[in-house]
Parts: sequence; structure tokens; C-alpha cells
Amino acid sequence: MKLSEIFEEKPRRWGFRGDPYFWDYLKDLAEDMEIVSADELETWIKKEYLFLSGKPLTDEYMDFAVIDQFKHGGMSSGGVDNRFWTEKAIPLLKSRLMKL
Repeated sequence: MKLSEIFEEKPRRWGFRGDPYFWDYLKDLAEDMEIVSADELETWIKKEYLFLSGKPLTDEYMDFAVIDQFKHGGMSSGGVDNRFWTEKAIPLLKSRLMKL
């Protein structure tokens, strides 16, 4: 099994416009990865966020990063919402991983 399986079904709602692009970015990287633990998954996502944005993925209210490669137009273009990732996406992905 590949780690990318947990990214197959996308969330119905996102934080900012860059979130779906970050999701797809992670899914593409996960194609070549084997299943990892839930803690390793969270560490990996935070590492990739730091690599792309230059800042840590924290749970501070309203913190976000604008990632140039995810800019595709619109008011929050390229924005990746930390709150969405810490409160929704990472817990969702960890839950899916644990079910595998």
C-alpha cells in the first residue's frame, strides 16, 4: 500500500485557495512512499510545509503562508491555511492512515 491512498478523497471544504494544491503536492510525493505511522505523517506534512513556505506549520490563529507555486488567481491565491491543516486536514489524514 502506498501512502497516497489516504489523499484519494478530498475534503469538501478548504481553508484558503492554496490548500487543495498543497494537498495534491503531498499526494504526489506520497505516491513513492510506504505507509508510515500517524506521528511520522504529521512530521512529514509539517516538514514539507516548512520547506515550501519557509515558516513552521503552527496552530496559531489565522496564521498562513503564501506559496508561490500554488498561486492560481483569486484573493487568497497560494494561501495555505495553518488552521485548516492543524484542525482538519492532518487529523483527517491521520485517521485515514490508522484505518489502513
